[in-house]
Amino acid sequence: MLRAVAVVGFRKSGKTTVVEGLVRELVKRGYRVGTIKHIREKDFSIDAPGKDTWRHAQAGASVIVSLAPREVATITKRSAKLEEIMSTLQWLDFVILEGFHKSRGIAKIAIPRTAGEVAKLVDKFTIACVGYGRRGLPVLKLDRVKELTDIVEEKALPILPGLNCRRCGYPSCEEFSLALLSGRAKVDDCQPMHDLVRLRVDDKVISLNPFIQDMIAGTVRGMLSSLKGAKGKEFELRVRKHAR
Repeated sequence: MLRAVAVVGFRKSGKTTVVEGLVRELVKRGYRVGTIKHIREKDFSIDAPGKDTWRHAQAGASVIVSLAPREVATITKRSAKLEEIMSTLQWLDFVILEGFHKSRGIAKIAIPRTAGEVAKLVDKFTIACVGYGRRGLPVLKLDRVKELTDIVEEKALPILPGLNCRRCGYPSCEEFSLALLSGRAKVDDCQPMHDLVRLRVDDKVISLNPFIQDMIAGTVRGMLSSLKGAKGKEFELRVRKHAR
């Protein structure tokens, strides 16, 4: 199950150093780890002007892929929501975010340097602080990577469906996330995470009741029963809307 934690702080606070340490230690512990970096500059591009891939984009390509012996890089010329990107990383154990301090429903490690920054960075989803902090939260030094990783292992939150379906007993996924952090709820209480069928329309999860799930599952399995590799217990349907 993919779990996420965001490392938040202002410029030159040491966010990248903390991300590096967490990634290194989690990988050492046997986890598959990914990262997502928040970049605020509107005109930013990871591509370099004059490179072949840059020229492909200038010619109008929406997706540019560079395939090298040890690396595959995909550049997609569009905007995207964080939830959409994380939904493509479900094969990982952890994703470490650098930035995104305004996000909700994601456990956070804050790196404030003053009381004023504490007020801006620390919220209900903060699980630890580095360097400077607030009473009631673990406050660690920058080099206490193992202790920080222990906290991430214990407190990092799973990526919830975002349906606000209330089947967990809480009014929203955000409230359920807070209940997970406090130990008042368990991941298994989120029923959509264990649904037989998950339906996404334009990367938005659509809630399906158990009867509809059983009906779709039976129909699709009947059609796919003869195909090799199509006998899994769970599957996800993706439907792309077309402009009229």
